[in-house]
Amino acid sequence: MTSQEDHLPYDDAKFEAAFQALLQMNKKDYPSYIGGMMVASGVEFIVKSPIDSSISFGTFQEPEKGTTERAVEVALNAHSAWAGEPLPKRIEYFSRLLDAIKAQRYRLAATVLLSTGMTRKESVSEVDTLIEIIKGCTGFNGAKKGKTGVWGVITSYNSPLASPIGHAVAAMTAGNTTVVMPSKYCPMPVYLVYEMIAAAGIPPGVFNLLVDRKDSGYEKLANDMRLEGIVISGSAEYLEDMMFLQVDDELKVLNELKGMNPMIIHKPGDVNAAADMIIESAFRYSGQGLFSTSKLIVTGEDSNKVVNALLDKVKGLKIGDPADADTFAGPLISEANAGNYVKKTDKVRSNILYGAKKVDGEFTQGGSFYTPAIITGLSDDNELMYMDSGMPILCIKTVQDMDSAMEELEETECGLSAGIISRDQRAVEMFLSKADVMFKFVNKSSASLRPGVYAGAEEFLK
Repeated sequence: MTSQEDHLPYDDAKFEAAFQALLQMNKKDYPSYIGGMMVASGVEFIVKSPIDSSISFGTFQEPEKGTTERAVEVALNAHSAWAGEPLPKRIEYFSRLLDAIKAQRYRLAATVLLSTGMTRKESVSEVDTLIEIIKGCTGFNGAKKGKTGVWGVITSYNSPLASPIGHAVAAMTAGNTTVVMPSKYCPMPVYLVYEMIAAAGIPPGVFNLLVDRKDSGYEKLANDMRLEGIVISGSAEYLEDMMFLQVDDELKVLNELKGMNPMIIHKPGDVNAAADMIIESAFRYSGQGLFSTSKLIVTGEDSNKVVNALLDKVKGLKIGDPADADTFAGPLISEANAGNYVKKTDKVRSNILYGAKKVDGEFTQGGSFYTPAIITGLSDDNELMYMDSGMPILCIKTVQDMDSAMEELEETECGLSAGIISRDQRAVEMFLSKADVMFKFVNKSSASLRPGVYAGAEEFLK
């Protein structure tokens, strides 16, 4: 897990230049890449920017029947030679890749922004997280030994670059070959890095790339018995369904599925500061980040003050063009997700304290821009209270005391993380000792956490 307190220097002029150059980039065809070869199917689909549907990146090839299986076969054939490479040689490849990514940091960040609707800050952070992950992989000493083979890496839009490439690099550093399937909504960042991987001299077949518009290829990859392991990262129905696939018991699964990442608020002290942290946790990247918070558990004595502070602040958020410096959040990733957002919030309209409305404006007509929703008073059996939506929806549950807050936490599908905002040290200690999650954050926002939970080479050994 990478935590970045000290970011690389940021130059807004360089970002702007890269962004403008990207807008002028010629559109082209993006095939599958298997064994270093371009594989076309003749069935094309266009990937558009969620910011503006008039902006497209070009055409992508829908993998035809058998393409996913072929990618695994090619990766399997390449494995023996790759695993036999001395570790220093493998690290040398990724050191070159790291240099290339650093050199194209702003181009990659601009691509992330245009592909996902992340703001400039979020897009640069996504690239910087990948840089830190790869830097960590180049420090792998090979002390841990284990079996290697072919790893599948299946990710969604929650982390469009750091998660797919970070996990793939970690797996390859350990001696595995990979088949990578990024989100159909935002594959461009991964395709750009593919070019750098090839230029770094990494042998054909070690990194294979497909994107599937129909989602069926993800299941085919996950069910391939020739895999040694698979990474499942993000939030999407097809990712959740994979947890119930009939796979070989020997398959190693690294699960980075998004959960509700709930927060407990108990005697927070500075309510306004707490509200800032909650909003940062819940609504950055329109609630679509891997660690975005979907549920707030507030003890009774603090409930009214916290809710009022939240409402005061959320009304001032700018939802719009993520390329603008003062924009807090951009659009939802797709029209399909927007339709689901409207459907879910319409069902609980009477419980919405704020938000869930289409943002009107000249710029926002080309994308799915919505105000985030703050919801209270839902019954415990409402799915929004215990299952993550992957959207800018924050459900508030008021409980009597800290003991009740911990009980509520146990009933929640937390996912990877949970947090607490409290000046009561005993409450913090209770949370830290009892919360059953991988990552815990205290008196800060979940934005302090970064994707790439398993992006260490030792995790990709069996």
